[in-house]
Amino acid sequence: MRQELIELKQYLIKKGIHREAYAIDTLPRIEGHCIYDAKSHIEVFYFERGVKFQQKKFSDVEDAISYFKAELLSDPFAKS
Repeated sequence: MRQELIELKQYLIKKGIHREAYAIDTLPRIEGHCIYDAKSHIEVFYFERGVKFQQKKFSDVEDAISYFKAELLSDPFAKS
């Protein structure tokens, strides 16, 4: 896993974001916001019932992380 994604995970823990609300470099068990390193690009999407919604692809990991944070932090169900 990229160092930037490890740091993102630590950031979200410190912010008190529900762990069930997101997945980093994997898919969530049921549904949630995802950021995934597809090697040639970074994907950010919402995953529900086996389908990727609002999928965006980024070539820059920092741009992907910024977008992911904005999406996740705007979700009222993600916060404690």
